[in-house]
Amino acid sequence: MNRPSEHRPSVKALERGLEVLDHLLTVAEEPLHDMAAATGIPPSTLHRLLAVLEAHGYVTSYHGVYRVGIKGWLLTASRAAIRQLLEELSREVGETVNFGMVIDHEIEFVERAVFDHPLSFVVQVGSRVPLHCSAMGKAVLAFRPELRTGLKLVPRTPYSITDETRLTRELEQVAIRGFALDVEEFIEGVACVAVPVRDKDGLVVGAISISGPHVRLTTDRAVHLVESLKTVSGRVSQLLG
Repeated sequence: MNRPSEHRPSVKALERGLEVLDHLLTVAEEPLHDMAAATGIPPSTLHRLLAVLEAHGYVTSYHGVYRVGIKGWLLTASRAAIRQLLEELSREVGETVNFGMVIDHEIEFVERAVFDHPLSFVVQVGSRVPLHCSAMGKAVLAFRPELRTGLKLVPRTPYSITDETRLTRELEQVAIRGFALDVEEFIEGVACVAVPVRDKDGLVVGAISISGPHVRLTTDRAVHLVESLKTVSGRVSQLLG
């Protein structure tokens, strides 16, 4: 049986991690050394804490500046407001609506609103999907070219994109039109349409999608739903600071 004293290093790290997250929620964003000065945590220790928080989606960084990630904001009242937006859209379109964020070159589902339909396909919250063969992933990749480095185009269905040139062409179209489609690329029989979600500086940090059986969510219908998706995406971006 472990003694309480044996847990103290882990508890201390947890306390410091929560302290860092609380600090970022207050200041919105900050470089490493400024944060170290403000919190009193040595830069090397702070860097390790931030790396763990970023790996789990609670913190994100860009050009050396750290800010609260989507999961961090979802610990606040923002989560209830975001869920309400997803539920309203789900009722409006009669399909499942998903909200995902980029974590470690994948999309993690962080919130969803499931429409009670006899024929539905639901990816559970916490599940991750590849960037190259999911609508949310492509909605992110089109605006985050750095994420394409080392990306492995592993097929999930016979319809998955496995050719780099073809993926590049599609992402160029996504960037122009502002939405991405996945027609049976991740799950056979399932279609999805997604738009990017940006933070306050315009960086794409995730995506919102509508998914359903392809027999019901046809390509024409999916395109028709894009404006509703973009409206919700803009409101979510505001809630994320």
